[in-house]
Amino acid sequence: MTRARIVTEARRAFGRKGYAETSLREIAEAVGIKTPSLYAHFASKEALYEATYAEVVVEHTAYFEALARRSSSMEPLDRLHHLLGGIESYYRDRTDYAEFSLRAAVAEIAPDGEGLREIFLDSESALAEAVREAYDDGVAAGSFTPGDADGFTALVFVIMDGLFLQLTHYSPELHRERFDQAWRYLSAILTASRPR
Repeated sequence: MTRARIVTEARRAFGRKGYAETSLREIAEAVGIKTPSLYAHFASKEALYEATYAEVVVEHTAYFEALARRSSSMEPLDRLHHLLGGIESYYRDRTDYAEFSLRAAVAEIAPDGEGLREIFLDSESALAEAVREAYDDGVAAGSFTPGDADGFTALVFVIMDGLFLQLTHYSPELHRERFDQAWRYLSAILTASRPR
């Protein structure tokens, strides 16, 4: 229980202030323990940050894997819309996850950037597979213009990153308007008339 509580409070503190500005004393106080007690669970501040980062990535991955499973029987275009809409539905009620993820992605990749990048890239594989499968299914059904599946998957990830950034900076109404505009354009490109 204490370890999970430490990670929760660390996520909030690192999200608010960043790695460099967050002290272990501050996290310990939020948990209600003495600072030396943190070392019974984590060898260092860096180890606590990495555990926090990994927990955020694991939860994010599990959410999108479940979303991909729930949408697997949808038509390809609806499936892609559902996956892109997952950004808003995931972060809407997880403000501290959004703050932590934004800071980790933009302001700092944190102490061991390379190790954290590996955690992040490993987490993308199931979502990338779901996006590519939807694209391939749409092409096979004749409803999508054929093209570069890897390039399309990369484009979807870039759009998701932009949607996340806009979600953390725009009002819900403006975010929804931007999402709808981007979706209309992306779906028009996907379903454009195929060359004969």
